[in-house]
Amino acid sequence: MKNKILLLTCCALLAACTTQPPAPTATIKLIHSASNIDELLAYNAQLRKMTPAELGRELSRINAYPASPSNTVRRAMALSLTRDAIDLAKAEAQLWNVMGDNSVEAEKLKPLVQLLVGQCADLRRVADSAEKSAVQLKEAQRKVDQLNDKLEALKNIERTLPAGAR
Repeated sequence: MKNKILLLTCCALLAACTTQPPAPTATIKLIHSASNIDELLAYNAQLRKMTPAELGRELSRINAYPASPSNTVRRAMALSLTRDAIDLAKAEAQLWNVMGDNSVEAEKLKPLVQLLVGQCADLRRVADSAEKSAVQLKEAQRKVDQLNDKLEALKNIERTLPAGAR
């Protein structure tokens, strides 16, 4: 009996010595803000459906809004969709202004603004590439025209040669 009690005590002591595995310490921090990002995303979807004339009217309307980070983002969204290099540069500058703003509203909008800045940079690269391609196309067309002129000149020379020289 004494051995059984000793054995049970030893088992209890051994069981007490083991530790429970630690609970996971790494947690995923979900970003939940009460900002108007969803509203701005919906607004951007509406802007993308507008014709250039409607977009121009919307820009005029946005310019009358009071200055705030969300209105600056709205203006930048509209400017980035005009397909004009100057407006795209203005949009990017306005987005960088929001990035530099330390207000509470601007801080909540910064993830969206970072995404839009990247989008503006991509649009600028595409526009630069398209402009470069257009210049190359004009140069190639000019060379084709020159070669066609030379070919026509050679044909005219061949027609004027006597029949025996051919």
